[in-house]
Amino acid sequence: MQLPTFVKEFELSPLDWHREMRVWSRGMRERDPVWYDAENACWRVFRYDDIERVLNDYKTFSSAYAGHEQQGAATMISMDPPRHQHMRSLGTRVFSARNIAQMAPRIKRIARGLLGNMCQKAEIDIVADFATPLPILVILEMLGMPHERWWSVKELTHALVAHTSNVGERRQIPLDEVVIEEQIIESYNFFFQAVEDHRREPRQDILSLLLEAEIEGKPLSEEELYGFFILLLISGTVTTTQVLGSAFLGFDQHPEAWAQLREEPGLATNAVEEILRYYPPIRGTGGERGSINGRILTCDTILGDQRLREGDVIYGLLLSGNFDERRFAEAERFDLRRTPNKHLTFGHGIHFCLGAALARLEAKIALELLVEYMPEWELLHNEELEMVENHVVFGAKRLPVAINA
Repeated sequence: MQLPTFVKEFELSPLDWHREMRVWSRGMRERDPVWYDAENACWRVFRYDDIERVLNDYKTFSSAYAGHEQQGAATMISMDPPRHQHMRSLGTRVFSARNIAQMAPRIKRIARGLLGNMCQKAEIDIVADFATPLPILVILEMLGMPHERWWSVKELTHALVAHTSNVGERRQIPLDEVVIEEQIIESYNFFFQAVEDHRREPRQDILSLLLEAEIEGKPLSEEELYGFFILLLISGTVTTTQVLGSAFLGFDQHPEAWAQLREEPGLATNAVEEILRYYPPIRGTGGERGSINGRILTCDTILGDQRLREGDVIYGLLLSGNFDERRFAEAERFDLRRTPNKHLTFGHGIHFCLGAALARLEAKIALELLVEYMPEWELLHNEELEMVENHVVFGAKRLPVAINA
């Protein structure tokens, strides 16, 4: 059996792809929950409990790069303990509950500014006008960097994720590698200019915290600083953009849920979790192993009823896990009151998404303000929605919306 053609292609609309993935994954959970994909020389795991084990057992299922694998900037995504533990402790300080809670007023201010501009128009693109700039402006504020550079950061994150998406793929997406390299060089110069500015004038923000940080008595190297910056950009922006876009996909498909949220805005926190479960922002069908919860076996082991060998590569399909009937009652139902809702979207174990708390807060605030600013809206279907051409993330390129402010 081969991987279905639609899985790695981009011809279907986001909702059609999502539906086909649910159908295929349901069958695989029953027939072949730990399946060897010979075409791509890797194992794919479909059941919640098996995926959870892979994510939790870092001694058996390693995140570290093997010698033959391409590596980018050094980030904790591609590290195992003890180095991961040291970097993670720094990340935990950056994304501490206190730091995130203190961001709420600023997130609201940024979101209100974007929504105020949007509501002057009869038609908007929710991706370009809101879902993309909001998390980028928030992370720039956390880093103490100028807001006017947000478009450059958007281009950089797009280039980084697109490049990561293409690594190791047999059916690659056409990319202009020269443009990507130029954007990465520009981002490197932009970041280290900000570093020099912060060294001359220290301030109370995350970048200053990184400059002051030490691991085993030593400051972060330039590579580690830049790697942490890239991780902050990606974990702090890409996920939130896709979650906000998918909220509109979900509420368009389930208008009764939007009516429910309008009546009970207090359901916003629950709504975020169900959007994360139902429409996980990680497509996870290819690309660089470290970016999509891929692991490599450090020893022979048994998973499900399959024997895996040392050196084997294994991927957990988060979307499949999130619809596993063994874990979620009526998994196909989009339910804002679902509880418990322990989805796998942010991962599990030591590599649980560093920016999860920030993404949740931004999405919650966004939903509350969207109910306030644009309680009545309509996703326009006069053109077929196109999926983001990326093997790592899931979402729509554009979401044209008509609003009644």
